[in-house]
Amino acid sequence: MERRSPLHSVYEAAGARFATHEGCLVPELFTSLSRECAAVRQTAGVVDWSARGFLTATGADHADFLHRMLSNEVKQLESGQGNYSTLLTAQGHLVADLNLWRMEDHVLLETHWTTKDILRETLERYVIADDVLLTDQSDALTALLVEGPAAAGLLEAAGAQPLPTKEFNHTWVRFSDGTPVHVANLSQAGGRGYELIFVTEVAHNVWETLVAARRQIAWEPLGIAVLNVLRTEAGIPWHGAELKATTLPPEAGLEARAISYTKGCYLGQEIIERIRSRGHVNRKLIGLLLDADAVPAAGTKLLAAGKEVGEITTAVHSPTLGRVIALGYVRREHLAPKTRLEIASGGAAEVTTLPFLRFP
Repeated sequence: MERRSPLHSVYEAAGARFATHEGCLVPELFTSLSRECAAVRQTAGVVDWSARGFLTATGADHADFLHRMLSNEVKQLESGQGNYSTLLTAQGHLVADLNLWRMEDHVLLETHWTTKDILRETLERYVIADDVLLTDQSDALTALLVEGPAAAGLLEAAGAQPLPTKEFNHTWVRFSDGTPVHVANLSQAGGRGYELIFVTEVAHNVWETLVAARRQIAWEPLGIAVLNVLRTEAGIPWHGAELKATTLPPEAGLEARAISYTKGCYLGQEIIERIRSRGHVNRKLIGLLLDADAVPAAGTKLLAAGKEVGEITTAVHSPTLGRVIALGYVRREHLAPKTRLEIASGGAAEVTTLPFLRFP
């Protein structure tokens, strides 16, 4: 049976349509794409984020060990800070992308439900004389996203204060009913947002407190289909679509977010440094404005003068922009904005810079 959110019955009662995401059954849509997109861009929306895996790293050497393994900084982070990172192969390809949350006596690693096992297994393979223990907490923890310009107001109405003000900063708060919730300043939709992590047993308490806060701040439940549109508008690559086992982080534009060029050695670092010294990769993730009668499927090829030069990884209809947009990989010779490409399934695509939309 597919993993289900602890709030599955709540979503069923709300009339949600369901879909599988990262091996988990989650709400796909509650009302309509246009209504849910408008809610999160104008006020606030809440997204089920239970398709996540969580590992804790403990032991006297856990920070030093993770610093040698992951592509981003670990040792210089203080409790209450975090970042986005990757675990790579020795050839520089992606094993897993993850959020790292530094706690007082341990590190919480958050990744996708479908990559938590390979993340743990790969890390454990390199634990030799280190005092490090990796524990899977995925069944014990779950998460929600609160997105939109009124996200902070909604959480404050729920009793969550003070909120972290800097991206990737995080803290424990208590909702008005006393429920402890870990709040991180992080948006998956390109605007203002927070991630809530909490033990599975209190999921209904968290939801009911957010529902009660509707008296002060209007919000809508959002399905994963809407989050897919929002993150595409924001140019955020997703595992399984843009991020795969063959991906090199610079191809996906992850240099600024996930890679430290000053921390020293880590697994795959030699390849990443070689790419930087060379100055380019052979292909790059870009945005595409589509002139097409239908939304092309992922994997649809992009052509220049009849020759394959790339492929679409995600295509959606954006209610905000009123047109079909896409993310895709294109060879470096065709990356200039306004470059016109043919879509193999019909229509044309124009290369554009990411993100498609910027929000304060």
